[in-house]
Amino acid sequence: MSGLRSANRSSRPPENGASTRGRSSRLLGLSLGSAAVFAVLFYLWGQELFPRAAGRWGGTFPFVGAVALTLAVALFLTEWFGFAGREVRKVRLAARDFIFLCSLALLLFFAAKAVIDLLAEVPAVGRGVPTRVYAYLIPIPAFAMLVRVLINSETSILFTVAASVLSAAAASGRWPALLFLLLSGTAGAARARRVPDRYRMLMAGVQTAPVCAIAAATLEYSFHGGGGVLWAGIFGCVNGLLSGPIALAVMPVAEYAFGYASDIRLMELAGTGHPLLSRLMMETPGTFHHSVVVGTLAEAGAHAIGANPVLCRVAALYHDIGKLGKAQYFSENQAGTANIHDGMTPGLSRAVILSHVKEGVRIAGEYRLGDRITEIIAQHHGTSLLYCFLDKARPMILDRKASEEMFRYPGPKPKTREAAIIMLADAAEAAVRSLGHPSPQEVDETVTSIIDRIYLDGQLNECDLTLRDLHAVGRAVSQVLAAVSHGRVDYPEAGKGAAG
Repeated sequence: MSGLRSANRSSRPPENGASTRGRSSRLLGLSLGSAAVFAVLFYLWGQELFPRAAGRWGGTFPFVGAVALTLAVALFLTEWFGFAGREVRKVRLAARDFIFLCSLALLLFFAAKAVIDLLAEVPAVGRGVPTRVYAYLIPIPAFAMLVRVLINSETSILFTVAASVLSAAAASGRWPALLFLLLSGTAGAARARRVPDRYRMLMAGVQTAPVCAIAAATLEYSFHGGGGVLWAGIFGCVNGLLSGPIALAVMPVAEYAFGYASDIRLMELAGTGHPLLSRLMMETPGTFHHSVVVGTLAEAGAHAIGANPVLCRVAALYHDIGKLGKAQYFSENQAGTANIHDGMTPGLSRAVILSHVKEGVRIAGEYRLGDRITEIIAQHHGTSLLYCFLDKARPMILDRKASEEMFRYPGPKPKTREAAIIMLADAAEAAVRSLGHPSPQEVDETVTSIIDRIYLDGQLNECDLTLRDLHAVGRAVSQVLAAVSHGRVDYPEAGKGAAG
């Protein structure tokens, strides 16, 4: 069972060369662009940040001090997120995640500097307000919410700690600012657990506002007395209320630049008006129906173990898009026609069937479905065997003209619970569909045998599923399949055609 509990810590599946090169180029461009932006910002605030670091270069931008601080910050973030990625459960940071988190942390650092320095100079705002109170406007709740929605809760807490330290430094290292940033960032992340629409994101900000207000007022009173308590409470409340709109404004940029897919984006992809789903309905109706059923099963399985049901349902809708263009080669689209594989060699059938995974990854990239869906498309068969064609190829294997390994999908195996759930739901649906009108007991036995086969084949060794999770997913899938596979009452001849 140790294999089920996360035997492999690698964060992302292997990709084809073109996809890897494209992503590497995008990340390199983002890194260089971010470095240029931060260099300009360091230049703008160089004299204030490094009044002594430049030495004899004090009359110009303190380049040496800026480089030193940049290296120190980069080292801090690298060690912090690197340790988390290696040791903290559920924190698996790819290169794009690291660049995204570092960019957000540094952006928040300069946002804190702008809030404290620039707002105090606005006459209509800064009159009679202590400068230190502006620290309660640093928008860390919005950024913590964004990280939780786009990555996960563990990473959002780690980000909150790292970003709070840097932002407190921009606020002259004041203890009230550091404590407020830690508390408000945690509050924002805690209220952004499931955000399927924009209204829920705005409500998360509304729920965060009173926590921020109370935290700001109490910290201000504790450290500085009653002089700025009212303003601290107002600024904390405003910070919380603005966290939702700020997160919604930044989210599309992050999704486009880094390839993320939030639950909000997933809900948009679930609409049948999406051009790819429209194609699937029109060109491969059998595959579309199969995908809808798998989505229902996967959603039930996700609810049973606390996985992401939105991701499961939406990714299931797209998991077989690689069958577009070759619909006639797949059994669900062969209703009323002969099986085209009867006249093909096992090797040729194998090549056609295996290709739908690679083609699905290509189409997902073309339609920009996001990395979460693309990874599930690549992983939903793992390295499992094509049993039907393997049986046909037994004579060739005995003559050593072929091998069993040739009839395995290329992988990778599922890396996440959601990918594993879709693999189980996909296989279970296909097996039960082949039974015709099975009884609930037959459905349960079939689902159990499918799960056992997948587990014993080692397909779940690289995802974070326990035996308890497997039993819960199996029960949920069996219940839904028993409901959708029930037999119909035979109507008398005179009643056929009536509604039923």
